[in-house]
Order: sequence, then C-alpha cells, then structure tokens
Amino acid sequence: MPHDNGRIYGSFKKICIPEPDLKLETEFILPNLISLKSDWETGQITGSQLAFQLVLLYLERRVKKHPFLRMGKPLPNRNESKEFLEVVRFYGMPDTVRFALWKWHIGEWDIRLINYNPSSLEMLESQSLGYRYSTISWEHAMEGSLVEDKRDAFEHLLHDLAHAYMFFREDYDYQGQKQFFKDMLLDYPKYESELNTNPIFREKFDYCISDMNSHPAHLTSYWNAIRREAGIPIDSTLRV
Repeated sequence: MPHDNGRIYGSFKKICIPEPDLKLETEFILPNLISLKSDWETGQITGSQLAFQLVLLYLERRVKKHPFLRMGKPLPNRNESKEFLEVVRFYGMPDTVRFALWKWHIGEWDIRLINYNPSSLEMLESQSLGYRYSTISWEHAMEGSLVEDKRDAFEHLLHDLAHAYMFFREDYDYQGQKQFFKDMLLDYPKYESELNTNPIFREKFDYCISDMNSHPAHLTSYWNAIRREAGIPIDSTLRV
C-alpha cells in the first residue's frame, strides 16, 4: 500500500504527504472542499469539473513551485478546463491522470464520480456495462485521514483515474475488457461457493474484477491461473 508504517511509495509518491500532515492540510483547504462538495451535490458543476478542481486544489497546496508543466506554451486560464487539460501536464504524476480527465471532460470516456468506495461486485457490474467509477471520499478528505488505511482522498481519486485510463485506452482493447467483465458477471454465481469459503481466491478474484485493468488476454491468463491455483476445473467451453 502507498502508506505503510510511515513510508510512502507508488506512482504518486512525489505528491503524497505523510499521514500526520493530512489534518494540517485539511485545515487550510476545508473551506474549498466544502464549497466544491456543495457545488457538485447541487449540480452546479459536473463530476469531471469537480475532479479537475480537486487536482488543482491539492497540487497547488502540495507543490509550491511549478505544480503545472506548460510544455513550452503559456499557462492557460484555469477556468478553461478543456484548454488547460489539453496543454498542461501535472507535476509528480503519470500523464494517464490528465489524459483520463481530458477524455472524461470532453465526454469521450464514461467515468462516473461517486462519493463512496464501491464493492468489487459493483466495479464488475459497471465495467461490464462499459463505464468506470472514480471516488472522492469526502469523509476522508475532510478528516484528513486515509481511505482503507492506504491512500489519502486525493491519491485515491488519482488512482481511480489511472485505472480508468487503463480501462478505456484503445490499445488495451476497451471492448474486449468490457466483454471479459460481462462474461465474468454472467458466470459469477458459479464461483460464489468457492468465494465464500476460500479467502485467498476471494482476494485474487476481487482484484481481477475491480482493480486489474489490462488487455483481455492478460486478464484471461490471470483468471485461468487463479482458478487453477484454487483447484477449480477450467471448462474450455466457458467464455472466460
């Protein structure tokens, strides 16, 4: 996990802060969080606009100098989010986040913002239908605490956006991933007994259906491997 006994690592470690510092950060940004939450809940801003504003808020708080990389061009007006996302790169994170935000903002990727952590089954259902959840945990953001003892609320949102990129990106076969998850959902009842009695299989199964976005060939290989490991016969006639 990115936060582990005081150590921070992972894709976003450059812009993560120690857990004890989260509450102090929250004291400074809480009015902004309350305002953004209200605007989103009353429909004044969309999910993509809220996610964009949260990235600006946290980055500018955590990176005092040059939180945005201009790529050789003047920094656009921050209120022009489409232009901003087309030109600016974000310091300390893979460009997958900016690209996912941009695609979401222009309506090409179906990302849906929610305010809770969905279950693995909810993630399976959503991906089988071709959309991907991203979560902003207001409770943890406003408390300055970690989500599931792993990530702060900002990093949790970034993590979801990075996964959305892996789900929708063309060379990872979006349609193939969608079909894979659709087949997994259809076959879910066949594995419920094993899922209820085998915690190791349950953990790996949940990872496959909710936190593993990759090419369908890789997904299928992993799915076959964890079934073999659990001693579950693999019927070649099954869809996955």
